[in-house]
Amino acid sequence: MIHFLRYRVLCAVISVAFLGAGVAAYIHNGGFNYHIDFVGGTELQVSFENSIPVSELREALSGEEWDSPVIQSVGTTGKDFFIRVKQDGKTLEERFTKAVSKKIKNNHASITNIAWVGAEVGNDIKFVAIVAIFLALIGMLCYIAIRSEYRFAVGAVVALAHDILIVLAVLLILGEQISLNVLAALLTTLGYSINDTIVIFSRIREGFATIKNHTEEEIVDISINQTLRRTLLTSFTTFLAVLALYLIGGEALKGFSLSMLVGIVAGTYSSIYIASPVMLAIGGKSR
Repeated sequence: MIHFLRYRVLCAVISVAFLGAGVAAYIHNGGFNYHIDFVGGTELQVSFENSIPVSELREALSGEEWDSPVIQSVGTTGKDFFIRVKQDGKTLEERFTKAVSKKIKNNHASITNIAWVGAEVGNDIKFVAIVAIFLALIGMLCYIAIRSEYRFAVGAVVALAHDILIVLAVLLILGEQISLNVLAALLTTLGYSINDTIVIFSRIREGFATIKNHTEEEIVDISINQTLRRTLLTSFTTFLAVLALYLIGGEALKGFSLSMLVGIVAGTYSSIYIASPVMLAIGGKSR
């Protein structure tokens, strides 16, 4: 039998250190790198006839009128790019074509898609996103508290908050954008993580009622070991499916799949090393 709770202090230190790295990245980056879904602006999807280095395209758009554009290469051909700027998109296509044709010779560029979001709409979406996550946590806290015990509810919600913060920390460290796809991944992670946690907690509650002559910590270890095969099989198969999305899903699914990959790992880890230790630390009558 694996004595998981023997390492709970070490795992707590690792989690705090990781979250600390996320805070450091937040300060260093000056906040999150929001997609235009949240901050407003225009995103161009551009395709060139021939391959071109990102540095050359960045040089072509280096004028003050472009307001520090964010340029991302799409795929491996070096021909397709996402360009995000904070200007109005009404005359952007004409200005982009003019700037590129002037500095990049013999390589025709075509704009395949333009997406524009106003700043006010972006702020509204950001507020709704925060409210959605907060309400999800509160709803789960109340439901689990009613269905079982308060300490199980607190342990589960602390684990969920941990998972969200870990995903955000990874996005900060890697400099990835916070988009609506990432928001969807965060909410999906909540559902995935709480499912795993409830399975473990159900076995723990059953153990508290049936296993005698063992401490609560020993019963928790026994229960985690009993559900370990199910936890690993579910997490591994889900991880493989999302990994396929990350590798071949293209740029549009990159933020979602990366967030989900991190969320799956964090959710599996937190169900064992965050939710259960917090539940035990609160204490209460279960036997």
